Amino acid sequence: MKGAKRLGLWFCTGLENGLAARAVLGTLQSENPGAEWVLFGPRESLFLFEMDERVCAYVPLLSLAPRRAAQSRLSYFLEKRAQFLKLRALKLDSLFGAAVPPFEPVEKQFSYTLRMLGISGRLIKEERSWFAAQPAPLLQAGPQALAFATQLHRKSPHQLQKCLVLLLAESVQQRAALEADWQAAQNTVNTLPPMHTTVAVVTNHDRLLARQLAQAHPDWIQLDFAQAVGLIAYADRVICMSDTVTRICREMDRFDRVLLGKSNS
Repeated sequence: MKGAKRLGLWFCTGLENGLAARAVLGTLQSENPGAEWVLFGPRESLFLFEMDERVCAYVPLLSLAPRRAAQSRLSYFLEKRAQFLKLRALKLDSLFGAAVPPFEPVEKQFSYTLRMLGISGRLIKEERSWFAAQPAPLLQAGPQALAFATQLHRKSPHQLQKCLVLLLAESVQQRAALEADWQAAQNTVNTLPPMHTTVAVVTNHDRLLARQLAQAHPDWIQLDFAQAVGLIAYADRVICMSDTVTRICREMDRFDRVLLGKSNS
């Protein structure tokens, strides 16, 4: 008797691509009942599937990671090639991909992955709105994210509700926009009853930006999205100016707690 199919679902860097993969997985499973699913994506998107019971395994691909500082191009290439050779042992029957615009760079990455794995596949290319309309299980914070939030709030006043101001800046070039978002967030905080307020910013591991923010705002918490979902899970109110943060709150069924920051201008 032939065993169950083993299928792969691939997605590229970027949170929106990870959310697209979450959304389309249910549809692919209904089209391929009984199949085992292995996900391939960037390491930083693991938190999107950490608590997802639909996934048998998640493989962080080295080909989606940037070359390390002082690492030669040859060493980087050999690392990627060695991982793909090991992954061929999975004997996947096919590989699907999920992508949101812009499609061209994702298409090249997907074709490269197919070639290195020696299999065929199909890239599902749709607008963000199409993926957002697909049913998906709730996004849940993993144990480490919840432990991070618990440790942070351990000394906070228990009688006060928790307000999270969650800002987003992916590079130092967005510093001015970040400061404007912070001013808008303060305007919203000032309209609320007394709360225990935590200000956190997702910096996307930009070292220069992190250093500047540590000097200008030493009381801010710098984190990644994997840690942010833990804070969102605990928050009674979430103030944000980012569509990305709003989308994550919606995926976690916390949209009713979101307050969009508004400026006085």
